[in-house]
Amino acid sequence: MKNKTNLSSVSALLLFAALALPTGNASAQDAKSVAGTYTPVVATSFGDNPRGQLILGSDGHYSLNLARATLPKIAAGVRGKGTAEENQAIVGGSVFHYGKYVVDVKEKTITFNVEASTFPNWDGATFKRAFKVSGDQLTYTDNAPSDGSGAHDVIWKRVK
Repeated sequence: MKNKTNLSSVSALLLFAALALPTGNASAQDAKSVAGTYTPVVATSFGDNPRGQLILGSDGHYSLNLARATLPKIAAGVRGKGTAEENQAIVGGSVFHYGKYVVDVKEKTITFNVEASTFPNWDGATFKRAFKVSGDQLTYTDNAPSDGSGAHDVIWKRVK
């Protein structure tokens, strides 16, 4: 009988502890809910029908690549032998970066801590973006696009 009473007491204590946990844990779950793989819907700097992928890992790592719908082929057929015009169009029409990200649910921001980028000026940079999630879309505001254009929203759609 004593074991049954102790088991009941322990069960009640665990239930009470679970109900008394701070709501911060719910925020952590919300932050993890943005984790996934996305394709671009709108990325103004990359024109109509941008191509690419945003991967937000549940471990806090990310990888982002964006490109215009079409980029010129390199006539020489070797990546390192593009003409100045081909290289300029390719560099101006694409960007890649990866690193770690942090979501602040209260502030509604996502912060990208860039480890490396095809735009080397961003290596080691940190970018904090206002974001929102609506259905399967993630939208954030890019205040400092690499092409120097003005601030604009980037819209991504979750891949199912």
